Amino acid sequence: MTAKSSIASKSLWTIGTYAASASIRFGSNIVLSRLLGPEILGVVVIAQAIRTGCDLLTDLGPEQNVVHSPHGEDERFLNSLWTLQVVRGLLVSLACLALTPVLARFYRIDWAILAVVSAAPFLNSLMSTSIFSAAKRLDVKARNLFELSAEAVGLVITLVLALSLRNVWAPVLGILLSIAARSAMTYLMPHPRHRLLLDKVHAPAIFHFSKWIMLSSLSFYAAIYVDRLFLGRVVPLATLGVYGLARAISDLPNTVAGRLAFQIVFPFVAKHQNELEPGSPARRELAQTRRNFLLLVLVGIATVMAWSDWAVHILYGNRYAEAGWMLCLLLIGGWIAMLSSLNEAHCLAPWRLSRGGVVWSTQPVRCQLVCNLRTARGILRANA
Repeated sequence: MTAKSSIASKSLWTIGTYAASASIRFGSNIVLSRLLGPEILGVVVIAQAIRTGCDLLTDLGPEQNVVHSPHGEDERFLNSLWTLQVVRGLLVSLACLALTPVLARFYRIDWAILAVVSAAPFLNSLMSTSIFSAAKRLDVKARNLFELSAEAVGLVITLVLALSLRNVWAPVLGILLSIAARSAMTYLMPHPRHRLLLDKVHAPAIFHFSKWIMLSSLSFYAAIYVDRLFLGRVVPLATLGVYGLARAISDLPNTVAGRLAFQIVFPFVAKHQNELEPGSPARRELAQTRRNFLLLVLVGIATVMAWSDWAVHILYGNRYAEAGWMLCLLLIGGWIAMLSSLNEAHCLAPWRLSRGGVVWSTQPVRCQLVCNLRTARGILRANA
């Protein structure tokens, strides 16, 4: 199979399965918005932002490590990575638990919610390396079918809890059980027999590469979550819940871009790094695929922006009507974040792996941060 047909078909697989995944998320959001009030979703926004922050700010980039390393399919490398991943997850969960009383007082929410959510990083760290190996092999079909299945299982769990409990514990427990189910499902895919191991050669190499991942994750977290943490302190929880709904929708383009970037572009670039000279067939196909994807998403974003007020009112009801104008503004930042995700995959390539490369890739992230903070400022003024 040529590079052209390979990357084009894999991109179609990714976009197609993500469309199905996005439909599942939309359905879940609509049902939850009908069953739960905005103030409950506001609490979940804060809990998710804190949990994700603890996770991303210590990100080892396990998938990027496997794809980047020439030893990415070696059993000792994979077990060293798995060991570091589990230890890191445990430490992050303990750190989150220790910070729970302080954060609960700061955001004026029940500390028990944050205490329960603090288990999420550890549960997530228990996944096998199978999905990382699938990314290295560019097995896009298996990876995307796995993600779609995990989304479907998470949807069922969340909806059952929402129908049963109808309070804040429904989405909170839904987050934990969905993460646990996803980690368990990774062991259904081909993987080496995992055991605790720290290889004296592979472990330092993993840490060396991870410093660039941590820098990238820091900028990503600043752009995606700082506005939520800020609003969580200064606006009512109901307003934060409405804003969180708009952010969840506006993040969809960046999510699919992230899948393309790290399931296709980054593995493709790492595998064909010697075939990507200017004017080469592989480079032209990569540029053409990127251009077609950006044009497709640009049309989609413009369409949603034009109909956002009407669509939000019809789908989510009067309680979430304010999310319409918020969504229109946030999609501008979503477009910028999508560009950043695609750039990052190129800048983490072996020949560009430097401080300058990673900093250059985060330039669009800074623009998105400005867009999101301007939207947050508008919300603050509206609630003054």
